[in-house]
Amino acid sequence: MLAGTISSTVSAGGLSLSQLGTAQSVATAGVANVTNNSDSSAVIANPAGLSGVKSDSMMLGMQYLDIGSEFERTAVGEGTSGSAGQFMPHFSYAKRLNDDWVAGIGMHSPGGLGITYDNSVAGGVSNIVNENYISMVNVTASASYQVNDKLSLGASLIAQYADIRVELFQGTGQENTIEGNNWAPSFSLGAIYQLSAKTKLGLSYDYGGKHDLDLATRLPEPQTMDVNWPQSVEFGIAHQISSDFTFMVNATWQQWSRFNDKYSDTWGGGIALSYQLRDWTLQSGFSVDSSPLNSANRDVVLPLDQQWRFGLGAMKTLDSGSVLGIAYQYQSLGDAEIDGDVYNPIQPEGYYSDNRIHFVSVSLSF
Repeated sequence: MLAGTISSTVSAGGLSLSQLGTAQSVATAGVANVTNNSDSSAVIANPAGLSGVKSDSMMLGMQYLDIGSEFERTAVGEGTSGSAGQFMPHFSYAKRLNDDWVAGIGMHSPGGLGITYDNSVAGGVSNIVNENYISMVNVTASASYQVNDKLSLGASLIAQYADIRVELFQGTGQENTIEGNNWAPSFSLGAIYQLSAKTKLGLSYDYGGKHDLDLATRLPEPQTMDVNWPQSVEFGIAHQISSDFTFMVNATWQQWSRFNDKYSDTWGGGIALSYQLRDWTLQSGFSVDSSPLNSANRDVVLPLDQQWRFGLGAMKTLDSGSVLGIAYQYQSLGDAEIDGDVYNPIQPEGYYSDNRIHFVSVSLSF
């Protein structure tokens, strides 16, 4: 029983992020990513968008995540609170090689989450999982090819790093840590099509990643654990309504069924607006994703539910020509109701009265 419980925890804490750590991405709730062809962050968002880089481009960004949750047990025992603060950086650089080709490199985190609990992960009298952490980092090399004046294609090779740590039984004689990390290859593909002078279409595919982790732990098992990060497809449209207003819309699919056989694939979509005001660009967006789990399959280790995000931000063009951006986003992770068992330490009956993330992002492109 204990080994089975621990097996389930080491894939914990994971959350796929639509944000790239740039002001535009956070402000538009990720909606602008797939059609972005204005700067080097396209290395990560949609490699075909690099075709819009005129000479060279560099982007530096940092997003801070303030994470909070309150799990309420509806049967026996007290609930628990979870919290964390995390920084996630963004770096990208792109350079035009000739009339047809643009190449770029980048680094960002496509997901991950780390949470510390005040009464273990599930509350009640059990004291099994006290801290849950997973970090995913992508190092990306991309290239874009301009097929003609309307169509550009792109591809990326990705080295993905996964790092997992779970703190168990803290404050008892059975204290233990499960940890493991490794690198795995991945890739992404993209296309940008200029439908008209005012409208462009974007399409991207990301393979995700498959990791086979060797775990360091005092427990007899598990010795290894698979972490299969979901692959995804995204489609978007950006339409310039006027010289000042641009409207964006996107649709996404993520194969969460690859992560675990009790998960279902998710669908999502969003809308965003951008307004040009002299040297300022004001942006806002809203997006939503369906839930990969129902209440019977959900547990406190990774209590994913329907998510929605609202963001807003501003970017200022400086005298030097660089663009400084700042953005805020609120992300709701849902009630994540669990239809469980009073005596199950990982799947107790309950729900989350608070389950959210605040994002603050600052970025500089030049």
